[in-house]
This record gives sequence, C-alpha cells and structure tokens, in this order.
Amino acid sequence: MKYFVLALALLANSSAWARQYIQCSILGETTDVAVVNLETNKTGTLFLSSGMQNPEDERILLKIEFDKKENGLDVFKVLNANTEASVSVPSEVVGKSSDSLVIHLAYGNLQFDYSCFARIYND
Repeated sequence: MKYFVLALALLANSSAWARQYIQCSILGETTDVAVVNLETNKTGTLFLSSGMQNPEDERILLKIEFDKKENGLDVFKVLNANTEASVSVPSEVVGKSSDSLVIHLAYGNLQFDYSCFARIYND
C-alpha cells in the first residue's frame, strides 16, 4: 500500500509536457511568418522570417521565456533581442492543439498579429 501511495505522489508531482509547435503567418499583405516552439510551458524559441523564399539573413531565432499571464494571454518575453520584445499566446491553447489562433508580437514600438495553428509533439 505504501508503494501505491508513493507512486501516486510521484505522479502528482511530475508534470508531463509535450513540445508545442505554433506555426503562423502575419495577418495582412506580406509573406512574414513566425514559429513559436514551446519546449516547456515556460521556455522555448521564436523564429521570425520575411518568408522562406527570401534570403537567410531575413530570418532570426530568438529564445523566449514565460513572463506573465495578462488578459487571457500567456506572455513570453524575448531574451536575446536588442530591444524589448514579447509574444503573446492565448492561455487556453498553451499545451493544446488548435486549428486556429492568433498570437501577438510586440517588438519595440512595432505590433503584429499572426494567424496560426498549433500542434503537440511527443518527441
């Protein structure tokens, strides 16, 4: 019986997380794309590109970490940018697949909305 209680305690203390991949294209008339890759619910990366058909120097990979919950959004701050930047993901889709969501990117004084889908991968 004590092994059963110990097993339950271990299960309750471990949090399972599968990598979440959120692929996006900017709302509007450009070819800009973004990918949010949440390796955990607290850390990940943000990939930005002006379009995969464009030169590699128009692509950037940034580390992100959870900053706060605000107005139904999980806000992740960009760690290695030369300016204050963040990406906001609807809290109800963090850790879940979704066929349609909008994320918001704030980069300095610039603001962008992206139309996205999200998938979960157990790799």
